Amino acid sequence: MLRQTEGRQDEEVALITSASPQRLPAAAWLGANRAGWGIESGLHQRLDVSHNDDRCRVRTDQALFLFGAYRRIANSLFAEWRQHQRRPDHVTTTDFQSLMGEEHKAKAIRLVLNKRPSLKTLS
Repeated sequence: MLRQTEGRQDEEVALITSASPQRLPAAAWLGANRAGWGIESGLHQRLDVSHNDDRCRVRTDQALFLFGAYRRIANSLFAEWRQHQRRPDHVTTTDFQSLMGEEHKAKAIRLVLNKRPSLKTLS
């Protein structure tokens, strides 16, 4: 299929599918193609940008699992913390990581060790 966009050169694109051409008109093809990018532009993009996920050189299965779990936990904590900020659309994971690293990571340690942890009072 030829993709034509304003301001960019036309390009040939493909979608591998078992659907016949009659069952996949142009609008459905476009929807399937965009849906495939949802993973890349969602959580994966956040993990890669914020935690350098694609640069990780860990290779053992157990270590990959643990690093992945910790990154996802950190991302979930950030999402919760962000909801309690005055301007949530203006804070980034880097802001959250910097906050957790302040005072020799004391805030992060308090968050983990507290009986009733709260992200509301960290700022």
